[in-house]
Amino acid sequence: MNYLKTGSGLLFLTLVVFTSVRLIAGASESLALEDSHELRLNQIQVIGTHNSYAQPPDLRVMGIMGPRLEAIFSAYVNQMSPEKNAKFKEEHPGLFEMGFVASLGYIHPPLEYQLRVGLRSLELDMYVDREGGRFADPLPYQQLREQGAHDLAPIYDNALKQPGLKVLHISDIDFRSHCPTFRICLTQMRQWSDQNSGHTPVFVMLEPKLPGINKAIPGSADVDAFTEADFDEMDSTIIDVLGRERVVAPDDIRGTAASLEDAVLALKNWPTLEKSRGKFVFLLLVPGENFKALAGYTNNHPSLKGRMAFMQGRPGMPHTAFVLVDNHLKDPTVIPALVNQGYLVRSRADIDTYEARVNDPERRDKTLASGAHVISTDFFTIPNIYGNGYSVKPFRYGARCNPINTQDDCVIDK
Repeated sequence: MNYLKTGSGLLFLTLVVFTSVRLIAGASESLALEDSHELRLNQIQVIGTHNSYAQPPDLRVMGIMGPRLEAIFSAYVNQMSPEKNAKFKEEHPGLFEMGFVASLGYIHPPLEYQLRVGLRSLELDMYVDREGGRFADPLPYQQLREQGAHDLAPIYDNALKQPGLKVLHISDIDFRSHCPTFRICLTQMRQWSDQNSGHTPVFVMLEPKLPGINKAIPGSADVDAFTEADFDEMDSTIIDVLGRERVVAPDDIRGTAASLEDAVLALKNWPTLEKSRGKFVFLLLVPGENFKALAGYTNNHPSLKGRMAFMQGRPGMPHTAFVLVDNHLKDPTVIPALVNQGYLVRSRADIDTYEARVNDPERRDKTLASGAHVISTDFFTIPNIYGNGYSVKPFRYGARCNPINTQDDCVIDK
């Protein structure tokens, strides 16, 4: 392999100073990683899917739930604080123009297909279901059966009846899934990995679903908040299905550093690509940056000690190794600076289907150039489901050298 060759490097003291110097120096300049002669995990870029498990909803469900959903969404946004409202609009810039139902207009194939074609990031939304069966009979299916429907799109209700974490988008609204339980999703990933030893690492986004918009729908399933025990179940399921040896976890990065963030800022603590092959990197999303709601993941686990996932954070938090910047266009200086500091960054090439609908490649092209390590899309084939040429093609061998912190001649050749 032709990997990055490094010399002496300079770690800038602040994000602002670093960004200014880099803009003057030009995009071809690469950050030197001292004493490293091999490409590291934070020096690659991969393409993945958003809500990777999603199957299209039964159209009759949208006929029932669509108008309710739009009304609930409007009320939900209006009750947000100004700060949360601004953050939501930053993360969903096209949603207010198109409406919420339009944002569900994407279709994904099974997880194994996605991995086979070179996608190396998957996203799973998780719901707590301690007793089992909570999401096995969605409200609109009950109503449709009462109207005489008998040919409803399948939802694997036998699996949904079992206790354990469930994987679906919005309960009672957008609930069809290729792998309705967390264990099934992991099993599908493990089976593919077994057949493709030495694959480039797979980054798996995990989004714990919190009590939210469906509370306003009478008769809908209760959505519980995640507790520390639920997060323990999440981690133990990862170990049980994949094995600890197949996971790049915070403990593998921290070393002797005082905090996980300190280890990340040291730049050279990320494992090499070679040592990361055949493994999975779990990235825990924090919906709405509601860190209090996810405190169960960090309680009794300082700097994520013993945990399997890197939890989203902000610079300055002891656990922060992974930062979410979905909308690169808002401030194009942010992602390159974070990447050069050593953080892992996820961003989106298209948001809520807008770019694909209008065939606009600007966000895609600029986000690819930003250096974000994980770039999510809903459209990786040509033509897309809207019949135009917008897509985000997976990289050959599943990854490419990061355009920000590697040299121009860097190549991943297997």
